[in-house]
Amino acid sequence: MRDTHAATEDAAADDRRTFLRAIGAAATVPALVGTAVGDASSESDAPEPIRSSDEIVPITHGVAVGDVTATTAVVWARAEREATIHVAYAPIESADNAGYERVGVDGETDYTGRVRLTELASGTEYRYFVWAMPAAAGPMSKRPLDIDELTADAMPDAIEHGTFLTAPSATEERSVTFAWSGDTWGYGDDPIDPPFPGLRSIAEREPDFFLYHGDTIYADAQTPAGKITENTPLDEALEIYRDKYKEMRDPPASVAERTNLRELLESTSVYTVWDDHEVINNFAGPIEPLMPEGRRAFREYWPLDRDEDAAPGDSNRFYDSFRWGKHVELFLIDTRQYRDPNVEFDSKTLLGREQREWLKDALTDSDATWKVLASPAPLGYPSDSWATPADRTGYETELLDLVEHVQTEEIANLVVVAGDVHKSVVGAFDPDDDGEFEFVEAVAGPLGAPSGPADEQYAPLNPTTFFAKGEYANFGTVEVAESGEAITIGIYDEFGDEQFTKEVQATDIDPGPTPTDSIESSFDDGTDGWLVSQNGGSDQPAYYETGGNPGGHIGDEENQGGIAWYYQAPFSYLGDRESFYGGTLSFDLRQEQPDQQFDAEPIEGGDVLLAGDGTQLVYEFRDPERVPGEEWTSFEVPMTASVPWIDLTSQEPLATEERFRDVLADLTVLRIRGEYRSGDDASYLDNVVLSK
Repeated sequence: MRDTHAATEDAAADDRRTFLRAIGAAATVPALVGTAVGDASSESDAPEPIRSSDEIVPITHGVAVGDVTATTAVVWARAEREATIHVAYAPIESADNAGYERVGVDGETDYTGRVRLTELASGTEYRYFVWAMPAAAGPMSKRPLDIDELTADAMPDAIEHGTFLTAPSATEERSVTFAWSGDTWGYGDDPIDPPFPGLRSIAEREPDFFLYHGDTIYADAQTPAGKITENTPLDEALEIYRDKYKEMRDPPASVAERTNLRELLESTSVYTVWDDHEVINNFAGPIEPLMPEGRRAFREYWPLDRDEDAAPGDSNRFYDSFRWGKHVELFLIDTRQYRDPNVEFDSKTLLGREQREWLKDALTDSDATWKVLASPAPLGYPSDSWATPADRTGYETELLDLVEHVQTEEIANLVVVAGDVHKSVVGAFDPDDDGEFEFVEAVAGPLGAPSGPADEQYAPLNPTTFFAKGEYANFGTVEVAESGEAITIGIYDEFGDEQFTKEVQATDIDPGPTPTDSIESSFDDGTDGWLVSQNGGSDQPAYYETGGNPGGHIGDEENQGGIAWYYQAPFSYLGDRESFYGGTLSFDLRQEQPDQQFDAEPIEGGDVLLAGDGTQLVYEFRDPERVPGEEWTSFEVPMTASVPWIDLTSQEPLATEERFRDVLADLTVLRIRGEYRSGDDASYLDNVVLSK
């Protein structure tokens, strides 16, 4: 595929010849010479050319190409001082179609610049060259480089170069390969210092592109560049953020000779996603005062092409999709900039309304065989994002909304690739328990941060785990066959040794719903994805293999005083359940210490709670004899407005049939009360059945 940075004398000489051919071809095209990006001045306005290579301004931190499409690409570089950055580029196979662009840089962007290349050929390997000249005529100087005066010996030091591949067009049947990982340098009390072998191993695999999947720096961890804390003054934060990106490309000599990042970025293109450590640990964008400075530095130091009109420091859209031929569309999402803080469970958003609707529409409209969703944090593995049952800060409602959209729109062949959790995990999910996977998810990383042991995947999504391993540095790969019939997911350690591979056939993923007359949880094989919900969050219940009615069952033994808490149904019970109107919900409950029923007000949730379509309905057992005892007690709840269901979200005290049907048609929450005593309590649940 693409050549890596030339290391031998012969390769360097070949690069020089290619460079001279590219510049020579570009120089014959009047429209490409003497016109800077955004500058409409005529060629006659250009100052005299510089006659000495000594006047070339150094490129300080390598080069990179990113956000590649079939016809465009963005080249990134940083000059030592105010300068004009020049870019010459041409297909590797022929310099006849060479191009030339340039852009001025100054201190406003820390001397970083991005040059957008256009009218490229699809599915084509390109080589590009970058150099900088003094900005004697201002930041948009048009001073050309005098090729005749540039000696062959000076060229390797004065001019940076790299390679990239443009995406195939949306109609081309081409194979696609990429690698992904993240989490590099500076985490915890004992950070792992560079170099990072995983970056070198990825470059050696020569992927079509690299997905740098979050925590590309650890701004809030101590490294030579400093450390961001919540007390860092805003006027100091930007420089620390910028220095973090610089040291990731060129670490201090006292730490390491290299990180291997520059070499990787020279060998292929990159799509870069941010996560929390680009700003500060677990931040929520709208309320984080440091976010604008961290966002600005992220945009300055990566070749992004997702909001070209954004000025330095302004809001930037980081989410977008990129098509790679007939079979692959890559969807990048931003789970930081728009998220709500960890507030009441039912009201939080991770993506923000605009991004959420864009993602749903984009997935629906895509005709690519494989839809690859790049989420910084996993959908199906505990983190601080989509679902975090351990610390009660999950965004499960929005996760449900997305999963339900995948089901109802029958979005086929969805694969999620993620990072953040410092483990490698591959699994598939069947949340509606119809025997067909709604999506496959692969998690990879870290590249440089410490890794702990792997945990279980998120039970409410009904996971099947294919592979889980922690406590090592790793990266993932995706390969889509030219025919599009299969996708292969690979996990490799930092030295490139295979840990796991799995091939998934396109027909393996069929999200079409299967009609059912009942949904059951007998708990004979596990928790069936049920959670315990209280205090605005959720947690895993205890599981018992025996002692149920009969067989296994679940329970909760937390001492929560007089707070009402509930067993929360998994996704298999939720979604469009209007056909269950007129049916029943039955279950068995048992208490460890029976007592009079704790008389919760309806606003606490009653004995059974249903929520959907902005409405909350609760049902209460009014009979004083109908309370759980030390032995199993069976309960049956009619799913109809013909019995008293209290409508908490309407001025009408009791639910109407219309309101009840609306809730069932968009059922997002089903909870069964577990707390029946004031004071410490323990209760147990078995044999939940929702039937028509």
